[in-house]
Amino acid sequence: MATPDYQKTAEQIVEVVGRDNIMSAAHCATRLRLIVRDKDAIDTERIEKIDLVKGTFFNAGQYQIILGTGIVNKVRGD
Repeated sequence: MATPDYQKTAEQIVEVVGRDNIMSAAHCATRLRLIVRDKDAIDTERIEKIDLVKGTFFNAGQYQIILGTGIVNKVRGD
């Protein structure tokens, strides 16, 4: 099995969400949590087709992208 390309995954997420749409980014153990200017501008179907993305949802003002334990740290660049 090939090593996942975490940088590519991060770049794809930023491309779909929109660099100018992201106001801030944080993460927890399994999710990338984005505060965005316009959640309706995000193509959720495209996000969910990105390798390593397990799902998405919007909650408490955050667009949350589920990546999984350990993976989120690598995609975010920690």
